[in-house]
Amino acid sequence: MNDLAAEWCIVGTLLPYPYHPDGPQAHLRSQKIFPAGAKLYVLGGFAGYDTVTVLGYAHRRRSPVVAHIKAAYIGGWRAQLLYRPVILRAIHQAAAEDGGHRWLFDYHEGRRVELDPTAPEAGVRLAQVAADFQQRLHGPPLGPAE
Repeated sequence: MNDLAAEWCIVGTLLPYPYHPDGPQAHLRSQKIFPAGAKLYVLGGFAGYDTVTVLGYAHRRRSPVVAHIKAAYIGGWRAQLLYRPVILRAIHQAAAEDGGHRWLFDYHEGRRVELDPTAPEAGVRLAQVAADFQQRLHGPPLGPAE
């Protein structure tokens, strides 16, 4: 029986080398650990958030792997509700070992408030963080002209 509740997490896609959405031969490129286009779960960051801790499936691996990569290598930043027990357990284990965080806090009236990863407020907060990363690293989203 699944005893883990669905949780919010920031998710991104590994961009093809040279880490631009329109890289040459995008389907043939990869990063040393993860293949290009891999779905990565962003657990936290350090070094001014230029480097982030991610969880994903590496080349020829059946279980998820935790790695530290440059945030600029990730595109399509978004908040997503996770249901897969394998991923949730790996996230909890990585957070316990590394002491990493998932930006699950907010400030109300000058006080830091911890958010429950299963709460809708956590999804709103993580969506704001993901949009900020996407804007800062890759510019405004390309959408229909208004």
